[in-house]
Amino acid sequence: MCSLSAANAKFCLDFFRELSKRKRNENIFFSPLSLSAAFGMVVLGARGNTLEQIEKVGFLCSEEGMVARYEPKGDTGGVHSQFQTLLTAVSEPRPGCSLTIANRLFGEITYPFFQQYLDSTKKFYRAELEPVNFKYTEEEAREKINFWVENETKGKIKDLFSAGFIDPSTVLVLVNAIYFKGKWAVEFKKEDTKETYFQLNKVQYGQELKQTVQMMFQEGYFNMAIIEELKMKVIELPYFNNELSMFILLPEVVCEDFTGLEQLECTLTYEKLAGWTSSARMQKLRVKVYLPQFKMEESYVLNKTLQEMGVMNVFDWGKADLSGISTKDGLVVSKAIQKSFVEVNEEGTEAVGAMGLVAVPLCPPISYEFKADHPFLFFIRHNPTNTILFFGRYSSP
Repeated sequence: MCSLSAANAKFCLDFFRELSKRKRNENIFFSPLSLSAAFGMVVLGARGNTLEQIEKVGFLCSEEGMVARYEPKGDTGGVHSQFQTLLTAVSEPRPGCSLTIANRLFGEITYPFFQQYLDSTKKFYRAELEPVNFKYTEEEAREKINFWVENETKGKIKDLFSAGFIDPSTVLVLVNAIYFKGKWAVEFKKEDTKETYFQLNKVQYGQELKQTVQMMFQEGYFNMAIIEELKMKVIELPYFNNELSMFILLPEVVCEDFTGLEQLECTLTYEKLAGWTSSARMQKLRVKVYLPQFKMEESYVLNKTLQEMGVMNVFDWGKADLSGISTKDGLVVSKAIQKSFVEVNEEGTEAVGAMGLVAVPLCPPISYEFKADHPFLFFIRHNPTNTILFFGRYSSP
């Protein structure tokens, strides 16, 4: 059995590991859900080895453990219908939170696209393949794509494609843009935010071991797990109405080189992550929480990373089989890019009040400390479906 949420989480960790090879000790932030949704649109038109390579990476997974094939003559539903339901669930309006998942394919106007393919991307993924003139007006096409992304992300993500990134040889562009804004279930008080030091990684920054940050603080009851075998704490910080939460995985500082984080990243699997953040493992504890304000805007050209993960043919002029999209030969994904934005402050999280009654023990409770003043991993989860929306590493201010 292979659920969409499990497949999404496994792909998320695989993609993170591949990114980490080139961005060691650097900040990382991306949306595995958006990538899966966008490549779900590619899956609808992929055939042969091109489809098999995408399946093996695990963007989408059906109950049979494989991506659902698309049959031009009929609506097979399957995993694409499940993804349609998932996108509807995570994107529905909710008090205190706003989430926009913007996916679109932009294709060269001279290519004849199958109408059934266009209908399916719109039905299952709430996205359309839009014809543009890359061949003769590539700059106009670039501006059109950038304007669409900026509009979908409430103006937070601008200039997704820089000048010269798109050229007349471009045939198909895959675009992901993510926007999320959420209020904490219990906000941090601004008067409790103090300037303090965030410990950096010595390997990357030489002798500059510390940098100042604005450290937020609050004390209250939070779900937390103490993972003794890795000397790590995991905490859940819920957003307004508790449908969405940020989880932070904070290893102890084992030594000045922070090998605790490296050990965590090397041993992290879907099964371990699911176990650490399960209701059976996490306990409602009284915790003093210290969390830095931070902002990240990350942009990744995905071609190389995905090729190293095994998705090769879809980017190769001579090998790509996207015959379910168009009758014309030579159709490939020329560029795949994702740009994501996240901002964490006292009010909540922005990524490009509910009262909760907690039973208080009669005896004075033990107060734990969760102080994120050194590198950590974090992710934002849609709790009803256990779907990871965003995943990141915070290494430096």
